[in-house]
Amino acid sequence: MSRFDELKKYLRLGTAAMSIAAVTSAAFAGGAYAQDDDDDDEDDDGIEEVVVTGSKLRRNPFSTTTPIQVISGETSRELGLFNTGDILQQSPQTTGSQIDNSFTGFVLDGGPGSVEIGFRGLGSARTLIMMNGRRLAPAGIGGAPAAPDFSLIPGVMVDRIEQITEGASTIYGSDAVAGVANIILKKNVEGFDIQGSYRTPESGGGEEMTVSAMWGKTFDNGYITVGGEYYERKVMTRADSEFASDCTLRLYEDENGNRLPAAYGGLGGPRPSEGTDRYGCDIFPLTNRMSILGLGSIYYKPGASNVGIPNWLETTQSGGFFGVPGAVPYDSNGDGVVDLATGDRVYFDGDGDGVMDIDLQDPLYAMEATDYYASGDFVSPTKRFNIMATGEYVIDEDSNTKVFFESFYTKRESSTFSPGAQLFENVPASSPYNPCNQSVNPDGVNCLSIYGVNFGDLDVLPIVNIRGDRDNVQADIYQFRFLAGVTGTLNYGAGWDYEVYGSYSYSKGDELRRGMNDANFVQSLDAVLDDNGNVVCRDPSNGCVPLNLFSDRILGIGGGVLTAEEEAFLISDRTISTVIKQTMFGASVTGDLFRLPWNDAEVPIIVGVEYRKDTIASDPNDVSAQGLLWGYFNDEGADGSRSFKEIFVETSLPLVYDSPIAEELRLDLSARYTDESFYEAASIYAVKGIYKPVDWMTFRGAYSTSYRAPNVRERFLNGQSGFGNVFDPCFVPEAARDSDPLDPAAPATYNADGESREQYTLDSCRANGVDPTSFGLDSTGTGNFSTEINSGGSLDVREEESTSKSYGFVIDQPFTDKFDLKLSVNWFEIEVTDAIAEPTAAYLVSQCYSNPNEPTGSSPFCARIPRDADGTLGLVDASFINIGRETAKGIDYNIFFGTDFEVAGKPIDLTFDLRATQMKEQITDVSNNGGDDNVGEVTTPEWRFNADLALRYNDFSLRWSTLFIGGGQADDPGDFDNLNNGCADLPGVSCRAIWYTEDYDIHNVSLSWSNGQYSISGGVRNIFNTAPPLVDPAGVFSLSNIPLGVGYDLYGRSFFVRAGVTF
Repeated sequence: MSRFDELKKYLRLGTAAMSIAAVTSAAFAGGAYAQDDDDDDEDDDGIEEVVVTGSKLRRNPFSTTTPIQVISGETSRELGLFNTGDILQQSPQTTGSQIDNSFTGFVLDGGPGSVEIGFRGLGSARTLIMMNGRRLAPAGIGGAPAAPDFSLIPGVMVDRIEQITEGASTIYGSDAVAGVANIILKKNVEGFDIQGSYRTPESGGGEEMTVSAMWGKTFDNGYITVGGEYYERKVMTRADSEFASDCTLRLYEDENGNRLPAAYGGLGGPRPSEGTDRYGCDIFPLTNRMSILGLGSIYYKPGASNVGIPNWLETTQSGGFFGVPGAVPYDSNGDGVVDLATGDRVYFDGDGDGVMDIDLQDPLYAMEATDYYASGDFVSPTKRFNIMATGEYVIDEDSNTKVFFESFYTKRESSTFSPGAQLFENVPASSPYNPCNQSVNPDGVNCLSIYGVNFGDLDVLPIVNIRGDRDNVQADIYQFRFLAGVTGTLNYGAGWDYEVYGSYSYSKGDELRRGMNDANFVQSLDAVLDDNGNVVCRDPSNGCVPLNLFSDRILGIGGGVLTAEEEAFLISDRTISTVIKQTMFGASVTGDLFRLPWNDAEVPIIVGVEYRKDTIASDPNDVSAQGLLWGYFNDEGADGSRSFKEIFVETSLPLVYDSPIAEELRLDLSARYTDESFYEAASIYAVKGIYKPVDWMTFRGAYSTSYRAPNVRERFLNGQSGFGNVFDPCFVPEAARDSDPLDPAAPATYNADGESREQYTLDSCRANGVDPTSFGLDSTGTGNFSTEINSGGSLDVREEESTSKSYGFVIDQPFTDKFDLKLSVNWFEIEVTDAIAEPTAAYLVSQCYSNPNEPTGSSPFCARIPRDADGTLGLVDASFINIGRETAKGIDYNIFFGTDFEVAGKPIDLTFDLRATQMKEQITDVSNNGGDDNVGEVTTPEWRFNADLALRYNDFSLRWSTLFIGGGQADDPGDFDNLNNGCADLPGVSCRAIWYTEDYDIHNVSLSWSNGQYSISGGVRNIFNTAPPLVDPAGVFSLSNIPLGVGYDLYGRSFFVRAGVTF
């Protein structure tokens, strides 16, 4: 082991509990910042009462019943984090899949480039995001975005982020089910504050640059602060990335946990790629091939032929073709014996070189192996511009009447280049371009000559890629918010204050995606010869241009290239524009209700009303609304509005205060009445308590209820539909069908000896009008069908209700003044009933046909899966539904240690800050029958923690931070076998795919200097260049083998520098 490896091991062991986000000790006193010794002795009367996150009452900030985590924006920037979304997504509370930069190229609810946050594994819809204590409106593009987009929020202008880690709906209204993130921007800036930062990954690409400027002025009667920020991130391509530059691998392990040499079974006998860098790469999706009934896929290779089709090669076939020239039998079933009678196959070696004629790892067929694919985005480029202004002015000192305002504008421009979309459409047998057209095509042949029979002209299905087809999307979005109000003291009530405010938010996003027009594509493939022998479209309308999918120009490495004439006819623009508006008004009065008779303590109360209206209008063009792009879903947009009328009340009862029996015993009560425009009115409440038997120990607990009406997406999404592969359990499985290998046109027969389905599945198929012993026998395939899946809002979906329980303690050691040591432990439990969910097609089919609790196909989900006249699944209705419940249980741990000491006579401050979350349960229970506990899965690890170790000397500070994410695995990790997997070619070896992740930790270091006017810092993120865990893509949602949305670093080792000046 090298000295560097020893250092790395030592640091990992010694700092495995550290994090990238330094948390102030507010986490241990329920929101209080760390205090100096002098502060501890300060009389509470000397502390200004303020409104803190988690309550609307003005109170002592060092005494709150709500557990709060406070993340310092300045400390985060010292550690090289310049995006608010990046900061929050590495918080331990953000369990479950998070929408982040790893979702490049995927269709997201918030549109391309969006970033969302969700606490406790309960999703972004149940996490309330606020800015400066006020609800932040949703923003996004396409469909019906329902969550705020963190990619629009500034980074450098953030002062701090306060997180509530329990339900808070009585205080802030709907959506605060799993918690609240309150982003507090800088204010009360005096003079100018100018900052700049730059971060660059070692591997290249993905550079980030931020420049910000703020100016503020404090007057006798108020203040004003204005600021602007520009952020830009360059593209990091797959070729740039050290973690994604290689191919997607098929990853397996044997029964002893040994990872096997990268391999992929099922490709046939000896293959040319064995021993090369690409051996073991996932070859799918394969391109530049065509499918012919009776042969399956054959592959384009100019000048070659092995089954009688010029320029096309076969790979493998059934054992029935033994004896055909070039066909070599091999042990395809892995039993160690080549025996065609037991189902072994043949591979084609027409040139006799001992390997298959086709190398499917060749870039001509494996799209992922091409330079064009490698030029696609791994992290997409984006630009963001923010402007903010805030201020207040006292207009009457006697009544302390002051007006205040906040304004905020942000704009983001982003694009995503993600090549690899395939095209496959039937080319009629009559087409002059069809190589199986013997009648018109002078080069046409009998494509099934291998059978010894001429079956005439045949339809074929080319499978190709076209550059410029659905591989690029442009997204532009802006959001504006203005808030203004007035506060003051009521003349007729001493100590009673009021506040009235109003706010308006408006966002507009536009998306452009270009792709193959479905109807025009089909029209262009139906070609014929005119009277002059020229190839033309059978239907020449709309300027149709015939397309030859068999030309060298189309069957090229990295995808085909269209001519300008072809592009003009075939490529269409898919656009959608989304406008989201939010209007809010609120008014409240607060003051002391009375004094408790036994301790003369004041009982504060706040009573208020709020009105909120949300409006969404997504306007798609016809290409988007009607789904006119080939292979791409339709988006009919959204249109609707809803309103809330609410009344809230909150009070605090200081039952015991500075008494011989206890330092403090307080009860906080709050309630809210909500009248949503589409649902019956509902009431919720919360009871919270704090008990301090001595000044160094605090116990706290809370119980609250929450209410969440369906958001704009769950209710107003007009409809989105697309085609996806859906497995039909009524389709006769391959093992239960007997086929004639020499007659491809003959239907198979049912063989009950090969039946493996449960009886309740067979009964459910029959109950829904399908014979499971005959369905599919007249076709080839495995039961996977391209099925239309429709999703959208629902008028039938009901509102959610939830409960939140938490209890814990805080210890602030009183035994010595030599160091500070604080420990906080908090148990939490959240249960959502009638939870709103968007079901997958696979789930609906499973609940109908493979549900032992509904053995006769009587599940209500069956009505969502109608069948066509021929028995095939015609449509899956995957619109929103209410399920049984969702739960989240766990424990939050916080440790803070601080001390000062001298080295060589120089004073040094040392602090250690730790936050950890241990998830105990996160269940999705659809039918109230137990459900699936997600804890321990890849996106919901049991443990997440982060911490910060800091040394401060005069104007210098040195920080070391660590992020830890526990490992996880899929629900069913699979069985060890050697059938059709990565070890199919390794005799005597059983294996299974790697559907789990190991523990993961990254470490960061920074050095900063500041003298109050000038500041500079620099450092290294992911100093050990730790790679994300890699998984097999068949069992874990991933990109380039990297699980998505978990929080892994995508950049690798990166260097950053930051400088600032105030004057």
